[in-house]
Amino acid sequence: MSAGATQRHDQRRRRAGGFSLVEVLIATAISAIVLLGLFQMYNANRRTYAKGEVKINIQQNARAAVDLVSRELRMIGYDPSHTLPLLGAGTNPATTQRAIQSATATSIRFVADVNDPAGTGPDGWGDMLEYTYDPVCMQVRRKLWIWNPAAGPPDFVAPPADNACIEPPPIAEQLDPTLATVFRYFYYDAAEPNPALKFKELASPVAAADLTRIERITIQVGTEGVAPMGGTHAFPLTSDVRLRNI
Repeated sequence: MSAGATQRHDQRRRRAGGFSLVEVLIATAISAIVLLGLFQMYNANRRTYAKGEVKINIQQNARAAVDLVSRELRMIGYDPSHTLPLLGAGTNPATTQRAIQSATATSIRFVADVNDPAGTGPDGWGDMLEYTYDPVCMQVRRKLWIWNPAAGPPDFVAPPADNACIEPPPIAEQLDPTLATVFRYFYYDAAEPNPALKFKELASPVAAADLTRIERITIQVGTEGVAPMGGTHAFPLTSDVRLRNI
């Protein structure tokens, strides 16, 4: 083989010999940079999705609870079959025959006709309800006493015994454990000259003599949840309820 042919053969072998170590290292570095960018983008999208999902869940949790509480608070005093006059008759009607039985910063007990045993609407008799915020379980729970007109004397049927965090079932969970005030109570002061200040707040717990003065209730809840790699997210919600039947 001539020298020229040998030289051409060697050149072809060098061209077909693959990548050099430097080229492989450069390609690896470029690939790592691209993959790192893709991973960071994926990770950011995943965190955003997780945060959004947690926010939606805690918002729905708060809204569902506040909607139910607001709707039933508007029923306070709705008593078409006159259950209230029978409540505590002959014992202490001055303190028992009232639509709102008790009112504190974290609970309210009241009488309203909300029971629907036949599936066609309220049964006409007043029922006693209680909403309570439990900071240990971070829940708002609803307890219902159903009126039994056939009992002697007529009285409410007691609900199942309390079982912390289980019974009565919670209507809202994952609440802010630092909540100190869930319910605030207001009365209308006709003598107040400033129209913006007509509603005055009653101190909690509301005294027995002032329970019949309540005309407006403010509900304040805050739910919270932890998103993976996204920290804790809170959602405060407030609802203002004007009482219709007292």
